[in-house]
Amino acid sequence: RQGGAPRRAPAPPRRCAPACAAHARHTGRGRGMSASQAQAQELEQAQERESAPQGKAQFLDANFPMDAEGRTYHLGFKRGEVANRILSVGDLGRASKLMALLDEPPDGKEVFRCHSNRNFTTFSGTFNGVPVSIISTMMGFPNMDFVVREARAVVEGQMAFARLGTCGALQRPAECGCIIVASKGSVKVLRDPDAFDGGEDGERPAYRIAKPVPADAQLSQLILDNLRAKFKELHDDEMVLPGMNASADSFYSSQGRVGLGFDDRNEELVDRLVDSHDGSILSLEMETFHLLDLARCSRGTVVAASAAIALADRWSNEFIDVSRIELLELAAGEAILRSLTERPLDGAPQSDEDFLQLYGHSVFG
Repeated sequence: RQGGAPRRAPAPPRRCAPACAAHARHTGRGRGMSASQAQAQELEQAQERESAPQGKAQFLDANFPMDAEGRTYHLGFKRGEVANRILSVGDLGRASKLMALLDEPPDGKEVFRCHSNRNFTTFSGTFNGVPVSIISTMMGFPNMDFVVREARAVVEGQMAFARLGTCGALQRPAECGCIIVASKGSVKVLRDPDAFDGGEDGERPAYRIAKPVPADAQLSQLILDNLRAKFKELHDDEMVLPGMNASADSFYSSQGRVGLGFDDRNEELVDRLVDSHDGSILSLEMETFHLLDLARCSRGTVVAASAAIALADRWSNEFIDVSRIELLELAAGEAILRSLTERPLDGAPQSDEDFLQLYGHSVFG
């Protein structure tokens, strides 16, 4: 499978139950359907579900809402439908492409898919025989929070999350097309609204940079090694870089984008990031810090790491040639899926039979 190509043609995914807002009437992304066609079909299905005269599920427990079937409030999955090893990606198009890297399901079955009415999509199958899930997490800290907490609630045993996202390259040697692994962890950039209230505290900094939170060292090293091996096949292994990440609470103000008609006071923000932590911050995005922070607070039940494809050079104001993106996504996705399967986890089911025994049903075989 040279050049990051899928090991097989894309398969139409198996559906989760209609209670997950996913559809007994639709067959999903067919093998050979393009990512744009798949996204258009998802939108059409969501619109049909919204207009259909059907009642909403009754949720129980306001503290952690689940319906009577045990499906979570935002992601819509239940026990037995999510693996302990999860690849988190930003958008459905990328998740659909990477679904093609999963093993062919037996007996002509489809890869399982759960599409919730909040537009989260989960694909569950196996990679090299090991159960994995790919989740389109979308953008920002709250969505990452939904994904990690709701997956943790329906999975037994230790879990591993790896993010494959996109980012801006803050400084050299990072540049467009690099894969930057947050092996040194991530800081967080927060806009402070109290600095803008016109009060007496006029010298209050408009942005706060939180201390770094670490990534899982073992998973990060596996991701680095597998990315370098994969990109060596493409004669481009120097494009894989370790470093520190910064996650911002917005795309515009907290990432130092200026001249947008707002009083953002962020003209020096990118320079602050570049000059901090001995110049080790290479990437800027919106999710990694929260993923790593949740893993830190999980009492050892979650490990996490992150990598991101640099789509823009913040230091040169250039953007990547879009024709390169799909190859980078497939090659990086394969390497990170392999890394997830190679990370040992305590008490994680390893097969369809394990899921059947643990949960009473399984979507992995």
